[in-house]
Parts: sequence; C-alpha cells; structure tokens
Amino acid sequence: MFVFVLNKSGKPLMPCKPQKARSLLKRGNAKVVKRTPFTIKLLGGSSGYKQKLTAGMDTGSKMIGCAVVGLGKVLYQSQVALRQDVSKKMEQRAMYRKNRRGRKCRYRPARWANRASMRRVGRLAPSLHSKLDSHLREKNAVESILPIHRWKVETASFDIHKITNPEVTGTSYQSGAQKDFYNVKSYVLHRDNYKCQSGRKGKHSQKLHVHHIQFRSNGGTDTPSNLITLCEACHADLHAGKFDIKAKRSRTKHATEMGIIKSRLKIAWSFIETFGYETKYKREQILGLPKEHYYDAVAVCLEDGELVEINSSVYFKRHVSKGDYQLTKGARSEKKIPVGKVFGLRKHDFISTPQGDGFVKGKRSSGYFALETITGETVHASANVKKSAV
Repeated sequence: MFVFVLNKSGKPLMPCKPQKARSLLKRGNAKVVKRTPFTIKLLGGSSGYKQKLTAGMDTGSKMIGCAVVGLGKVLYQSQVALRQDVSKKMEQRAMYRKNRRGRKCRYRPARWANRASMRRVGRLAPSLHSKLDSHLREKNAVESILPIHRWKVETASFDIHKITNPEVTGTSYQSGAQKDFYNVKSYVLHRDNYKCQSGRKGKHSQKLHVHHIQFRSNGGTDTPSNLITLCEACHADLHAGKFDIKAKRSRTKHATEMGIIKSRLKIAWSFIETFGYETKYKREQILGLPKEHYYDAVAVCLEDGELVEINSSVYFKRHVSKGDYQLTKGARSEKKIPVGKVFGLRKHDFISTPQGDGFVKGKRSSGYFALETITGETVHASANVKKSAV
C-alpha cells in the first residue's frame, strides 16, 4: 500500500510508505486531504524529485481498468464500473415532461428539435457522452495524485460484420445479406418469408407491413435486426397495446460504442496506443495473472518482457448520477423527498451500521436508510442511522 503525496501547491509528488506519511503527519509537516485513496499534502517545501511513471488504461463500454507502474512496482490500480442507466433515465425524464405538458398547458407538442445541442456537429448521445467522460475523469483522477510521465491506452477495433455473421470470409464481405435487394423493406419481407411474424393464432391479413421493434422515437434504427414483418391486423393491434413484441438484445451495441469512444479519446487525449492481443500475451505469458481489468491495465503499462511487483490494493469505483433530482412524490407531489444531507449523510456516503457496512442508496427522514455495496448489491433495505452510523 502507498500513500499519495502532494506538494504545498497541490501538485503530485512520488508516493511514500505509510510509515513515512505517519511520521510527517505526527510532526505537523503534512495534513490529510483525502482518505480514499489516502492522500496527504505537505505544508512545507520539498525537493520535488519525480521518477518517470507510466500509466495504463484498459478502455471499455462497461468497465475501465487503470494502473500506474514505476520503480518496478504497481503504485496504483483501479477498476471503474460505467453507468448503463443513462438511456433509461432520459426516457423517464421525457415521460415526465410529456405528462407535465399535458397537465399544465392542455397539451403542446414537444420542442426538443429546436435545441441547439440537437443540431451541434459531432454531437454524442448522452449515454456515450457519459462513458467518454468517465474515461477522462479517471485519467484526471490519476494525474491529480501521481506525476504521470506518459499514458499507454489499449484500444479495440471490432469487425461488426464478423460479429453478426461469424462465417463471413474474404470475398463474402462484398456479398452481404442485403445484396440484390432494392431496399431494406424488400429484404426484411424476403427474410421473413412474406409471413406475419407476430406468432398469434388465427387468421391474418394478406397485406403486410414492416414494423420497427424499437420505435425510432425511442432511439430505434432502420437496421434489419430492428424490423419485423407483420400483417395489417396484427400491426394495428400491436400499436393498440393488445400484445407486445420484445426487442432482441443487440450483439453489436458495446462494439459500436467502443469504436466511437476510441475515436473521441484520440481527439481529446495524447497517448501511446496498444492493442488487446499485446495485453493478453503480457498478462498471461509474462506476468501469469488472471483476467481482470486492472491486471490488463498493468500489462498495458509494461514493455515486452518487463516484470513488476504486483500491488494487492485495488480501488473499485462506480460512476453514478450526480445528485438527487426528484424532489417530491405522490399523486399531487404532496410528499417531499429528503435531498442533500440527512442526519449528516449524503447519498453514496460509505457508513458502518449494526445491520452492515455499505453505501447510502436511499435516504428517509425517519433515519432508516437503504445500503448497497460498490457493485449495487443490497446490504440492508432499512438500516437505522440515527444513532449508530459511523
């Protein structure tokens, strides 16, 4: 374990051992500025000598691994879970706004299309923007406590055609599934054998429609995987809510996101690019480590054949929404939801109670809080924090 050190101006210095930090704090030459990761700030001058440290990052759409190597040791390693709920939150917000428009001004059409952010060149969807910001946030967090000399980042390129059709080879790349069809609609009708795919029993209409499984208004696309053939009667019943068709989970979602994140990182950040096959070889053949995102990041930092002393301390992080946005609940918003500090605690504070240790997930003015682990698992649904929380 290492203690991270800042000079009196707040610039990062080389980390020290806990014994050295304890001595500095006892003599009054430093003060604690952060407990996780434990960081101290010097109150006086220092030589400012810094070794060249290499930082590595294993990028991802769900998890990020990060590590810093120097002096033949792993000085820092972390694993960050990215947000996967942004799209759902945006849909929920749109639903609330639509309801409010009908409730407060009879009804007016949505005006989202007139916002400048929707017309901005190079605009990213909010879910992708969150994931890109998470990569840069972890980079800034590492640079705030360690004097990084260079960054090495593992990026990935995915063959979307190969993912959707594993049997594709050589010249068959030019002969896709839609070859010789006039448009996507004619391909979908042929793929579904010109029959209604609703699965309902009974007589079907002869007239066929092509239906979007996930509506375009909800972010659906015109790709064949999001289209299905329905007869006219089933199509009308589907839109009337008489039955549902479940959308299939995309096999290329995360691969597509990584392609976008990779291109944006190269614009916003200067780093040495490495690839997955190099990381896997160094982690398995040279270091002999199991598959973990932070171990991948350690392998990213190293040169071919380089060995390093592994650190047993790992910082697990999870990026969450910034704050409490819902202020009231109830049919007429008559119930106020406690926000900010309640009993001296904020949302996501880590506390210890007789019912278990965990992060604050939900607060109640009665003093009974919901607690969860860093991975989102429930510790206790109603822990008493009025007197016993630490």
